[in-house]
Amino acid sequence: MQSSPEENRKTSEREKARIEEEEQVAGNSTTNLKPDVAGLLCYVGFWVTGIIFLLIERKNRLVRFHAMQSLVTFGIINIIWGTANTVRYWLLGWVSPDWLWHGLVYPQYVAATAVFGVFLAIWWVLWIVLMYQTHHGRVVRILWFGDLAVTLLAKLDGISKQDLEETLGYPEPQKEPGQPSIPAAKESEQAWGRRHRDFEDTRSGRIASSSAVIAWSVVFLVFFNLFSEYLAYYQRETIDGVTVWNIYPLLTQEFGLVLPILNTTLILAIAGHIVLIILDRYLLRQITVLVLNILGMVTVLTFLKVFPFDFGVIPISLAAILPTVAVAVLIVIAVGLGIGALVRFVKVIVNLSKRG
Repeated sequence: MQSSPEENRKTSEREKARIEEEEQVAGNSTTNLKPDVAGLLCYVGFWVTGIIFLLIERKNRLVRFHAMQSLVTFGIINIIWGTANTVRYWLLGWVSPDWLWHGLVYPQYVAATAVFGVFLAIWWVLWIVLMYQTHHGRVVRILWFGDLAVTLLAKLDGISKQDLEETLGYPEPQKEPGQPSIPAAKESEQAWGRRHRDFEDTRSGRIASSSAVIAWSVVFLVFFNLFSEYLAYYQRETIDGVTVWNIYPLLTQEFGLVLPILNTTLILAIAGHIVLIILDRYLLRQITVLVLNILGMVTVLTFLKVFPFDFGVIPISLAAILPTVAVAVLIVIAVGLGIGALVRFVKVIVNLSKRG
């Protein structure tokens, strides 16, 4: 079916406007560098050059996206790498020179070294791919990291995410014939996904999130201070027809070294989120969660250093790998808290930049 002259004219005008907009966006530059060259330089020095180009390039949105993506991606990976490396050296201090000489090391050290190597490999692969693709004029939007970069850059520049995505070549899907109108589509399943991602941006979402943190913090505070001995291995034994339960606690006496830090973190989490429910302020929330994430990461790293667990009381073959599993879980939690801290830090910087 052929299009009418009027439809052809409108299509031609839209295409012409799009090309003009792309040329304008690509042509305007504070640095007078081509977008592919400037984008490449955003990744050359990892998050450092990302910050530099985010500060000096004020016009070209494409270059600013590369700078923000470099900052977010390599900043988060840098935290992961630093956390894994710190844990690795902490665990190395527990290993005697004789064990290292004979190749006998703790499984915790092996797990930390493996995590360290994996994230280091991801770091270098991403670095090479991003530089190569950007230099050839392709916009690579990394899963999750790229979405976060778009969100932060849109807030920093005071534009909508849709406008920024169209600049990057990621326009919103076109409405097919027979689809509901825009107001009705907002109630569709597709629109629900967007509302779900923005749940924290609503007052009710923030209250629900803070309430959940308060509830879980109270549970952990009560449990670890009053009932920690029940975190144990239970063994049933029958003697002279009488069944008794033997309890072997999994937490050692060294747990007392971790408990004050854990209590401080939990109490501050409860107090901080109570304040956030009462004083609903964006910047206050970001700073509070940033501090709590850092405290949480310090607490988890203290667990790793002290390691107040005794899995030897479990008389099964699985107990041999439990220390490695526990260390891996703690490392993942620490990395997650570090990523959360970096995200909040970037949001604070973006908000302060907009205020300035």
